[in-house]
Amino acid sequence: MVKYISESLRRFPKVRELIKLGYQFGNIIAHKLVRGDQMTNTQAICLNGEKKTQYMFGYYDKSPWDFNGHTMLTLQIPFSDKHPDAQPATICLYNTLNGDIQEIAETLAWNLQQGCMLQWIGPDYSDRIIYNDFRNSEHCSVIYDINRRKEKVISMPIYSMSKDGQKALSLNFSRLHRLRPGYGYSNLVDPTEGLFHPKHDGIWIIDVHHNESNLIISLDDIVNFNWSADMDGAEHKFNHLEFNPSGTRFMFLHRWRKNNIGYSRLFTANLDGTGLYCLADDQMVSHSCWKNDEEILCWARRRNEGDHYFCFTDETPDFKMIGGGQLDTDGHPSFSPCGRYILTDTYPDRFRMSSLVVWDTQEKRKHCLGRFYAPFKYSGEIRCDLHPRWSRDGKMICFDSVHEGNRQQYIIDFQLNHSES
Repeated sequence: MVKYISESLRRFPKVRELIKLGYQFGNIIAHKLVRGDQMTNTQAICLNGEKKTQYMFGYYDKSPWDFNGHTMLTLQIPFSDKHPDAQPATICLYNTLNGDIQEIAETLAWNLQQGCMLQWIGPDYSDRIIYNDFRNSEHCSVIYDINRRKEKVISMPIYSMSKDGQKALSLNFSRLHRLRPGYGYSNLVDPTEGLFHPKHDGIWIIDVHHNESNLIISLDDIVNFNWSADMDGAEHKFNHLEFNPSGTRFMFLHRWRKNNIGYSRLFTANLDGTGLYCLADDQMVSHSCWKNDEEILCWARRRNEGDHYFCFTDETPDFKMIGGGQLDTDGHPSFSPCGRYILTDTYPDRFRMSSLVVWDTQEKRKHCLGRFYAPFKYSGEIRCDLHPRWSRDGKMICFDSVHEGNRQQYIIDFQLNHSES
C-alpha cells in the first residue's frame, strides 16, 4: 500500500515528500523511537573523533583509500544543512595508522551528494589526487601531487576518471545543479537554461595528459536516439557517468521530466561517442555500477518484472534479476574487489533508519552491517545517503552518515562484521 501511494504521487514530488516525512514522523512517535543511534551488528569508527567539524567524502563509485590503505581522502565542509554558496570546503588526508587529519587544499566546487569528485588517480592510487574547483570564474579540475605539493589545472571539471588516469568524462555541472540540485555546482548561472536539448551541450571526453576535451554526445543526439513523445517540451540532462574497468566504454543516464513525471534511460557508449546502446528505458533507472567490462548492475524498472536490481549485459538484450527477493529496494551498489559481494544501502525507512547491507552472490544471502538514523532536517536535497564504498583490498567499508547529529565519514571492518550478521 505504501509503495502504491508513493508511486501514485510521482507527479507531485513536493507533496510526496511531505507525506513521506509525516508518515515517518508518525511511526517514530508511535513506537517511541526518540533517537536512532542504535546500530546493529557493527561498530562504526568516525574519522573525526570530536565530531565538532563535519566531514564527508561523496559518492559511492569512488574509493577514498589509497593503494596501501594508509591514507584516506575526506572533505571538511563548513555546514551540511543547506546548499553550498561560494563557501569553500577543505580537502584533507586522513592517516589510518594514527588518526591524524591533514588539510591540503580548498575547493569552491562541491555539493552535499557527490562532494567535489575527490579521488585518487590510477593506476597506482598512491600520490596524486584530482578534484573539482572553481577558478577564474570557471569550473575546472585540479590534479594535486601530494609528495611534491604541486598542482596541474585541467580546464574542465570531471565526473568520472578511467582507472589508468588518462581519460576523464565531464558534463555541464551548472545545468545539472539547476535541474537536479545537490548534484551540480551553484557557482555559475547555467547558460543553457530554457534550451530543451542543446546541440552544444552534453558529455565531454577529456585527455588528461594533454588537457584537451571534446564533446562526444550532445543532448540533442540523445533525444534523437529512439525519440518518444514525452521528450518534447522537456529540458534534458545527463548524469552518473562511469567508465568500465578497462576504460574502453562508459555508461550514463539520460533524464528528463514531463508533466512533473521523471524519466530515465541507461546507455553505454565508446569513448568517442559511437556504439551508443540503450540497456534500460522503462521510465525508471536509478543507481548502477559495472561488475566487469560487459555487465552492469542497476536498480531499474522493467514492464514485465517491476522494480528490481538487474544485471544487464552490455550491447545485448540479456539481463537477469539479482538479489533473490532480499535486495528489494533502491540503493547505491558496488561490487567488492574480489567480485563476490555486492555492497549497497537503503533510503530511510518509516523510522528514518537507513541500512548498510551486503549481498553474498555465492551464498545468495543478505548481511545487514548496520542501521543508522537520519534526523528529519537531513531530508530532500540535503539528505545524507550512506553511499558506501570499498577499500581497495575489500577488507574495509566507508560511508557518510548523520546518525550522531551531523555529517561525518565512518569506516567499519567488513571482515569482522559480515561474519556476525
